[in-house]
Amino acid sequence: MRKIDKYEKMYVNFTWIFIIIALLRMVIIKYGFQCENVLETSNLVAIIFLSIASITNICKICFIKKNIFQGKHTYYVVRLLEIMFVLFAVIVIGFEKWAYILLVFSILITTLEKGKRKAQFFLICSLAFAGVFQGVKVYSEYELLNINIFCCFSTIIFLHIVLLMFSELCGKIYEDNYESEQQNKRLFAELASRYEQLEEAQKEIQNQNDKLKDTNYKVEDTNKKLMESLAELYTVQQIAQAISSIFDIKELLQHVNDIIIGVMGVNNSTILIYDENKKKLKVHTTNIRNKQELITINDNVNCNILMETLGNGDSIIENFVDSKEFPFIENRDINSLICIPLLTKTKKFGLVLIEHKLANAFDDNNLRLMNIIGRQVGIAMENAELYQKMHELATIDNLTKVYNRLSFQEKLKDEFEIAKKNNYPLSLAIFDIDHFKKFNDTYGHLFGDKVLKHIASLIKNSLRSGDLIARYGGEEFVIVLPKTDISRAVEKVENLRKKLEQTTIKDELVSASVTVSFGVSCYPEFAQTESDLLKTADNALYDAKESGRNCVKVASLEE
Repeated sequence: MRKIDKYEKMYVNFTWIFIIIALLRMVIIKYGFQCENVLETSNLVAIIFLSIASITNICKICFIKKNIFQGKHTYYVVRLLEIMFVLFAVIVIGFEKWAYILLVFSILITTLEKGKRKAQFFLICSLAFAGVFQGVKVYSEYELLNINIFCCFSTIIFLHIVLLMFSELCGKIYEDNYESEQQNKRLFAELASRYEQLEEAQKEIQNQNDKLKDTNYKVEDTNKKLMESLAELYTVQQIAQAISSIFDIKELLQHVNDIIIGVMGVNNSTILIYDENKKKLKVHTTNIRNKQELITINDNVNCNILMETLGNGDSIIENFVDSKEFPFIENRDINSLICIPLLTKTKKFGLVLIEHKLANAFDDNNLRLMNIIGRQVGIAMENAELYQKMHELATIDNLTKVYNRLSFQEKLKDEFEIAKKNNYPLSLAIFDIDHFKKFNDTYGHLFGDKVLKHIASLIKNSLRSGDLIARYGGEEFVIVLPKTDISRAVEKVENLRKKLEQTTIKDELVSASVTVSFGVSCYPEFAQTESDLLKTADNALYDAKESGRNCVKVASLEE
């Protein structure tokens, strides 16, 4: 509420007090409780006028509450009615002249609200009303000769001159206040403008901060994805290096398993290999060392869900594992797992099974990375198998499936150096099939090939794990016996000769028995180099053939 409205309300309250006092004075003091006199004409006029003044006060209060009092027409009408009310009360009703203070207060408020010009206008109107009411007063009492008209009018004029001077003073105060108010308004407007500018600047700064926050979030998200990508790239690089440098499947899968554990941070990683002949999965490589857990896995990896995964090639990610669905985790405290098939376009190699004790341990990024690893490992295993086949083609005789001559020479060199370094004996035996040409001429070359394969297989299965056999020529073979002296070598070879002598080779309607002749030599008794070892054994074989075949001859120190 504005201050000026507070002043107007105060004036209304003063007016109410004045109206009440005027009524009490009129009824009690002047007429002394004689109600019949109240109905006289002058008294009725006074009552009507006081009623109008009361209605005016009520209307004024309503106007102030509804903020319409300061309207031009409303203000002029109400203010003139208030001035008329004061003058009527003093001049007509005969209220004490101190009541003119209401008139002073009214002019004061007008001056402060509207300035001295408006106040002077109301003073002129007040002077006119005073003259009219004074004339009415004189006329109503019919005492023109006894009333000092000049004194009454001079009092009124003097009062209005005083009010005029007072309005001048208040007008000056109003002008000063108005100028100060205008200056304050300008300052306020300027402050408001500055505040708006500051608010806009703050909004702009806030927008910039929000944009920076969004940018920071995006940068953090990008960095996170970059780190994940780098981790994936590192993993794929490690797998790629394994593919290019490791061709032994056992070593390859152990290396891959170690990479998976390191990158994924899991409790367990197991690689299952699929046996196509038995149509079953079996544990090949794992970091699990607990025997009971290994038994549980081995007994249950051929469950329906894993076999379906291998069959359809779809990965599995499960963050709340149910042991009924995955029986291989029963009593193993496993709550999350990922299963990735190891496949290529031509073959199913098996599965990678990674497990975590925590629930909800994996997300789609983990699954995507494991799918990449699965594809890389599948390629690696295919490459390893291909390398193994190529290695076999290069080192193994295609017919007899034993070492060929070239690989034999490399292995003999290695074994001879080891024997020489560690100072232990190394025996070598050369044998060929007696009258082999007769088999080819009589039964055909296919039967001859069967004889070669049968003999090579029989001897290979009769040797120790460290011994080796190789095809040295057409029907000629060589046997290397590490850590074996000449006496033990002869004994071993003699047993082999007897076993072959007792063997019958059959092919449909054809059956035949074969014999072989052996020549045996030993380092360091009969040779000091691998070439001497071969030469002395070959000489001994020649002696066996000269002696009638189907026998074992030992190398001689004689040249």
